Amino acid sequence: MKNRSAASLLSFADSFTIVNGLMGLFSIFLAVSGEMVWASSFIMLAVLADGLDGIVARKLGSEIGKYMDEFSDMVSFCMAPLVAVYVFYSTSFVVTTENITLLFSCGIFLIGGMLHLIRYHIGNEGYFVGLTTPAAAMTVISAIYFSPPWWVISLVLFILSVIMMSSIPYPKIEGILSIPAVAVILLTVAFGNEFYILLFAGIVLYTTIGPFHVIYKSRKSEVGQR
Repeated sequence: MKNRSAASLLSFADSFTIVNGLMGLFSIFLAVSGEMVWASSFIMLAVLADGLDGIVARKLGSEIGKYMDEFSDMVSFCMAPLVAVYVFYSTSFVVTTENITLLFSCGIFLIGGMLHLIRYHIGNEGYFVGLTTPAAAMTVISAIYFSPPWWVISLVLFILSVIMMSSIPYPKIEGILSIPAVAVILLTVAFGNEFYILLFAGIVLYTTIGPFHVIYKSRKSEVGQR
């Protein structure tokens, strides 16, 4: 790696990571422009790119993939949904209960996302420790679709941040399980409307049932080794 440029370290697998980050950047631009539907769609496209990145990276490998992945995830799944919240609720730095609460919740969500990403890259478990940032980001944008009061979205952000920083195990969406997940995301991007309800329901199901699935598989594996 000595004397090599950053560009020379890139591999084909990293192209999906780059697309992930770009989708997050465009989502921010769209949110600032008031295009909330498109902003949400680009976050979901970033989720798909992130999934493809993992599949290709496992097959082809990458020297700097894990570092690029962390930065792209920060943009697409931590910053982009928070900008959407900031714009959608017309948040400002005028001192009001609503503004202070929303800004505080956004800050906690960002910290939770950063800590989760760091924990993921230093861990070696066969599952996620804490809720993933893509799942948290999709929860936020699907919640915005229902236009809840500001205090509800603040509570959602706070709860998500706590779960991201927690030690609760979550399964990796791989193999046959990825098919319905990808289908729901694509349908939501293409048609929106009621599919946001389906997306939100799927995330709630993953958030509540996922940990029990990991625990069940772990215990089953322990029994099989005896």
